[in-house]
Amino acid sequence: MMDYHETRPMFDPDLLIPLPSLEELSLGDLQISDGHLGSPYNLPEQEQSICRSWDNDHQAQPEHLTQWLLKRTLDASLLHDDTCTYDYISYLDKISCSWFESLIHDWRAFCADWTSDTPREPSVICQETCFNHLVRKLSRRCPSIDEFQSSEMVHVDTLIYAIQHLKNLTWLDLKDSPELNDEMFDALSSTVHSLSYLRLPGAKMKDVSTTAVARVILAQNANTLQQFKVVHGTNLFEDESVLKAIGERHGGSMQRLTLAICDLEHSGLGEYGPLCTELVSLNLEYASGVTDDVIRPMLDHCRRLEKLDLTETDCTHATIQALSTPSDSTEPRPRRFGALKRLVLNSIDAPFTTNLFLPLADACPHLEELHMNSILADSYQDFSQFVAKMGQLRDLDIGNSFPEFTDQNLISLTNDLPHLRWLSIANAHITDDSLIYLAEKAQNLSDLCILGCDQVTKSGLMEFLDKMANKKGFKRLDITYCRLDESAVAEIREKARTMAERYGMAEAVEVEGDDQFADSLAEEDEGERDDSDDQVDEDTDDDHEGLDTLDISHPESFEGGLLLQDEYEMEVEIEEDDDDDDDDGEISDDGDTLSDLDGDEDGQGTIDINTA
Repeated sequence: MMDYHETRPMFDPDLLIPLPSLEELSLGDLQISDGHLGSPYNLPEQEQSICRSWDNDHQAQPEHLTQWLLKRTLDASLLHDDTCTYDYISYLDKISCSWFESLIHDWRAFCADWTSDTPREPSVICQETCFNHLVRKLSRRCPSIDEFQSSEMVHVDTLIYAIQHLKNLTWLDLKDSPELNDEMFDALSSTVHSLSYLRLPGAKMKDVSTTAVARVILAQNANTLQQFKVVHGTNLFEDESVLKAIGERHGGSMQRLTLAICDLEHSGLGEYGPLCTELVSLNLEYASGVTDDVIRPMLDHCRRLEKLDLTETDCTHATIQALSTPSDSTEPRPRRFGALKRLVLNSIDAPFTTNLFLPLADACPHLEELHMNSILADSYQDFSQFVAKMGQLRDLDIGNSFPEFTDQNLISLTNDLPHLRWLSIANAHITDDSLIYLAEKAQNLSDLCILGCDQVTKSGLMEFLDKMANKKGFKRLDITYCRLDESAVAEIREKARTMAERYGMAEAVEVEGDDQFADSLAEEDEGERDDSDDQVDEDTDDDHEGLDTLDISHPESFEGGLLLQDEYEMEVEIEEDDDDDDDDGEISDDGDTLSDLDGDEDGQGTIDINTA
């Protein structure tokens, strides 16, 4: 394949100053002012810790040290602030390695236009050309990389080139990619055979066939794929080929499966999902074609579940019953899902009844997070019997669930849940009295959402903050649609700020409440799904630390690679639940929002250009 700089111009014809060829650059060609170079004595604490870490590890093997420093250097979260003042390249002169020095030359070239005193920032085409060339060189010089996260700035031909060289990949995230095609997946299936994590950009795959994706899955060594994530799947599940490949090839290893905002009607999930007997996280939020008949076989076979998200699926009370009662029995089975910690049932058609939910409490005794927004209950009295059996609950979302939720109900809830960390209620008839009681008794509360609770007052909320002042774990208060005037919200925020200063809190309590009147809800109908997408990504994102990562997901944030906002826009991320909570993953794993896919991949030679 021809080198990228031979197929694309190295400079924008409209620019007065062309970008020099990367292959011909030397350090002498680049005049970077000392004012742009960082000093370990004037960097923030996080950056100083990097320097100290290098000193502690300087006795490491040369190759390992090279990889480690490269990871830290190309990590845009450390390289970049609004004024591009940090430049860790200056600390890399401690390495003597010919190919590494050549790579640093290329990186300096990539940064040159931005750090120089030229009157015009580099054009988008200049930055893209430089960045794609850098990705090619990294992949060619660093074949030990085992993690790769793509970017929209990386062209498909560059992506194919990189994959053909990165034969040791075990972790691949293509979420931030350009439009993909079968050729890229063919390169992947012929080169990579040990993937444990694969995330695909469903909305960027309209030109990709299901057979091409299935070939990639089948090309991996049997029972190696552990995490598979798709958000906004379009044509990926038009037939059963993808999920059939997952179930039959990796059923014994698949642990985290996220298929959010996907059309799963013809996907074969009901047939091949039960083959994934090791699942610990299943995220199907906003997916169509997910019914009781699809989920019940999976619940019979996937007994190790820790996280289950069925938000706005077509499931009913039969699915909730299946959580406590096997298909071959009529009697509930205590501790049937003893490992389940997170259960999301938002907006499914399953009204709350005691004969349905009390067995659920016995089947899931270790449940810590329960989201049942918009699951209607006749009275809180019935629900209180359920809550009394769920003493380990930390996060509870019961927004729009009770027609009458009063002060006495909130007081009762506070007493029943001693470990309460996050509470969301909506349109409730609570007043300042129960709010203050909550502040006094809930020792672990970190996040409170009282959406549309218009009987609380400014003075009550100020007293609530006073009561929470000695609880440094409290981070967020959402008073949206409580019908407070603008000045009241401003005073509450000022109270949070002064409270942080007085008590030495690292950060002030975040107060949400710009929208105070319910009629603005109608204007948000179009944006609801997008918000869900972002949540998916948060919940499903995996925390993975390694030394073999090539993360180029947000190159526009790199020092020297900053794009003009009006010239280039990146697509907003969506995420997962599984790793996301602790981490996916993923709408993220995660929680996983979609957000949750926990990843604990440890690498030996990571190159991390992550800007997240």
